[in-house]
Amino acid sequence: MNNEPIVFKPVPALLQSFRYMSCLPSPLPHDTTSCHALIEQLAADLSAAHRRNTELELSHQLHCDELNAELSRHKKLIAELEQTVENLAADNQLLKRSLFGSRRERYTEDDPAQLLLFDAASLQPEQAAEPETEPLSPPPQKRTSKGRQPRVFPEFLQRERQEHLLDDAEIPEEMRDNPQVRRFFKKVSEQIEVIPLQLKVVEHYQEVLALDRAHETTQIITATRPPTLIQSFAGVSLLSHLAVCRFADHLPYYRIEEILGRAGVFISRSTQLRWMRGLALGVAPLVELMWQRVLLSQIIAMDETPVKELSGVGAARTGYLWAGVGDAQHPYDCFFYSSDRRAINPQDLLQGYRGYLLTDAYVGYERLGQLQPEIISASCWAHSRRKFDECHLLGPTDKTRTVLGYIRQLFDLEDVFRPYSDEQRLAARLAQSQPIVESLQKWLEDEQLRQLPKSKLRGAINYMLNRWDSFTRFLESGAIPLDNNAAERAVKFPILGRKAWLFVGNHQAGETAATLFTLTKTCNRHRIEPFAYLQDVFARLPTMTPEELPALLPDRWILEHPEHLIDQRVQEALDRAQRKREQRAERRQARGAA
Repeated sequence: MNNEPIVFKPVPALLQSFRYMSCLPSPLPHDTTSCHALIEQLAADLSAAHRRNTELELSHQLHCDELNAELSRHKKLIAELEQTVENLAADNQLLKRSLFGSRRERYTEDDPAQLLLFDAASLQPEQAAEPETEPLSPPPQKRTSKGRQPRVFPEFLQRERQEHLLDDAEIPEEMRDNPQVRRFFKKVSEQIEVIPLQLKVVEHYQEVLALDRAHETTQIITATRPPTLIQSFAGVSLLSHLAVCRFADHLPYYRIEEILGRAGVFISRSTQLRWMRGLALGVAPLVELMWQRVLLSQIIAMDETPVKELSGVGAARTGYLWAGVGDAQHPYDCFFYSSDRRAINPQDLLQGYRGYLLTDAYVGYERLGQLQPEIISASCWAHSRRKFDECHLLGPTDKTRTVLGYIRQLFDLEDVFRPYSDEQRLAARLAQSQPIVESLQKWLEDEQLRQLPKSKLRGAINYMLNRWDSFTRFLESGAIPLDNNAAERAVKFPILGRKAWLFVGNHQAGETAATLFTLTKTCNRHRIEPFAYLQDVFARLPTMTPEELPALLPDRWILEHPEHLIDQRVQEALDRAQRKREQRAERRQARGAA
């Protein structure tokens, strides 16, 4: 295709004159007067021809300009379509990865010969300050020859003895009725049997004293019934069981209805929903206390996840569950629900908060720093790495390797600093992480000028540089994590069951779910058995004063009830963390050796 602009080339005027003279009348006049008249006529005709030629040239030039403009428009349209095709191909590749590929974002060098930006040996723990205390990690249990740990059943389980007797035919003749033969039982194995869900009816009787008096009204005194959170035919244990099934095990109400039906009792899903709503209103003071404690945190991590909310027959809208995660001194994971994603929702939740807010780049969070100056925004490095990781997936280059190498070094250092105190971690960050951050900033600023405005790498660079101050907040305090994974783990808790329960019925149902998710997710954070905790809360809360309410906070409750700590989950978490530390240390040593 010829892309040169169309140029109009006019016919020379002399050639036009010759062509015109070839059409002169013959014979020519011989007298002067006739010749003059003919010359004047020829001059007039020639002038008219010149005018027509000029008009034709202008018309052709305008036509060429229109064609050139149309050609420019087509070129621009083709370039836009090519960019659209490229973007759609990139999105399609990323979508395939999210559906079928690995979701791990850990970056490893594609080329072993690729030089590191700084010596990986500097990441080794021995070159950093020693932590004050070593993390508590009980030694792992001894494994058997087959690689499995010995099974030890909890002592609180009900035990039943079953004896297997010898048949008379199995006893040899010389051992029958022999007084020297000793008879005893040897324990050979243990097996766990299950008792299906059992329901019982508790009949409540009130003691009544009645005094019959002549000519007077009978005096009656009745014993006081203990108060309950809601008035229903369900006892505390059944309410706790329903709450755990729905908000810890993520079973939808209709499945719970079927499970109870197999046990002989039918409780409709609408009745369950009404009970859960009453429980949520009853525990609201406890949940509010947890959120007020979270607002005292030095740093709060926030995230949100969409939830479908029914808004009429055959219609639904998108609501949102907001998660606010407190720091180590205020260890509560609180949820809130809204029927939209307006920025006013986090503003209302964080009213009066003073401290750091660790989030993604949602504009509703970023505006908080402008509206409430006492809230300082901190950005998540995992989100920025994700954007460069997408560029690297679409086409690995030296540029993507470089920026991912910078970010990987920061996360490797954070892994080394993990067991340190906040003060030690801040000092180590200023000594080792800050030079890497400054080098990364200079590289991003230089590379930003070289990239095309609409390139994907330019977009990832702009994402970081436009929020650079918030990305460097972790250099101001050792308590600020490098990523927002704590909040993402919190919102993952309801996401696990979203494919089962699919939607919430209305705004009130969303608020109910948020309140009870707060209790069950905080139990999950502290490895507390949720049924025991909720049963105690539902039983004691109606009689407690506001001054006594802190005793029901999960972190304080488990100190008084250590038997309800799920030791297996605690040990699994410790072992998993130890394995990750060892694997990361091995990778750092391998890079240092290379």
